[in-house]
Amino acid sequence: MSWDVVTDQALPSREVTHFHFIRHGRVDTGGVRMAYGHSDLPLTDEGLRQSREIVDAIVEQFDDVALVLSSDLQRALAIAQPLSERLGVELGVEAALREQSMGDWEATPWAELTANHIDDVRRFWSEYHSMAPPNGESLEDLSERVLAFFAQNQAAFAGRRVVVVAHIGVIRAILCKALDLPLDQALRVAPLPSTHTWLMHAESGFVVQCMGERTVSVGMGPAEDARTEGDAPQMPKDRPARIALSGSAGVGKTSLGQALSTTLGLRYVPEGMRTRLERGLDLRALGHDELKALILALWQEQKNAEDQAIEAGEGFVSDRSPLDYLAFWMTYGFVHDVAASEKLYREVVDRIALYDRIILLPFGVLPLEADGVRTANAWIQRRFQATVHGLLEEEVGLPRFVQMPAILSLEKRVAWCVDLLTRAGEYAVFTTR
Repeated sequence: MSWDVVTDQALPSREVTHFHFIRHGRVDTGGVRMAYGHSDLPLTDEGLRQSREIVDAIVEQFDDVALVLSSDLQRALAIAQPLSERLGVELGVEAALREQSMGDWEATPWAELTANHIDDVRRFWSEYHSMAPPNGESLEDLSERVLAFFAQNQAAFAGRRVVVVAHIGVIRAILCKALDLPLDQALRVAPLPSTHTWLMHAESGFVVQCMGERTVSVGMGPAEDARTEGDAPQMPKDRPARIALSGSAGVGKTSLGQALSTTLGLRYVPEGMRTRLERGLDLRALGHDELKALILALWQEQKNAEDQAIEAGEGFVSDRSPLDYLAFWMTYGFVHDVAASEKLYREVVDRIALYDRIILLPFGVLPLEADGVRTANAWIQRRFQATVHGLLEEEVGLPRFVQMPAILSLEKRVAWCVDLLTRAGEYAVFTTR
């Protein structure tokens, strides 16, 4: 840039260093939410696609890159190696740019850690900046390592454009330094996988040019990819939680809902259909209009119960989600009443924002039993499960929709939910396909 003479004389320095931090693409954790940092896991097919696309975007956008730096883990090198080759510049591979070490927790599913070490896991998420897993690193340790690396190489980077392919923890440490944020606020910044964060550094300090720029089409993939490196969704701190459970009959909603109500001190909103069936209602004896009216009545009852809890300043855990009622409506064949279907759909969608989390329980983990209330026909239950699952993915999405993994015991299900609901953070990708 050309300055006039007076301005040029007033500037403390014209030397500006451009750092382009790229977070690697989605990681293949085998479909489970896993603790990993130094574990050298491969990318998913989506992550490989993201890597190719972001390399294309950087090559097209910048023609003066002087150096590419990378973590020595393969998920970062998948971008850094082809990028340096296409740009024709040096590649620096640095272990100092690795993610936070998870120590003894490396490559272990979070459900297993939570079940076996729930107090340590809770403390890790509530004191994430200072608490290190056994034989691992805290965020403070990572930050000290990363900032020392950049300080030691400051002269080599000065005045150049440098691309750094690394991890969410590394980028958070740099952003906290640039924005003068304490590390206990680090989860407030959460660039997605395979996104671009651009920092300019001069004698006067840092300028954040962009953060988490989607230079490629970023898919909303499994929860495990997004949370493994420290991401977690923010739960409200100024009021009790509002939770809804979802799934077909026989997946354990009632037992879990009652247990969570006791554990978390939330009002339990029971399923009205189950209550009626236990009192002798025979669905087969209902006519078309009677069944339609029943579904709408059940939906209204749940809304009323939840609204009463909110008015009383209480949180709640409901035995059904709004999408369950839409799934009932579709399953029982009322979609030909277009006006009524659209009205129910709009009510359901408008209601979604009320909930902090909607948890879909896994199908096929608990045995189906013909107990006089629900059918043991697995195909009927599977049809409903598939319908409500599709609606949750399509209409709720991130961050409210959460799919519980295949946990059998009630105790471990409660522990998993408590772990989910008590951690702090900002970015929230929780679906598991």
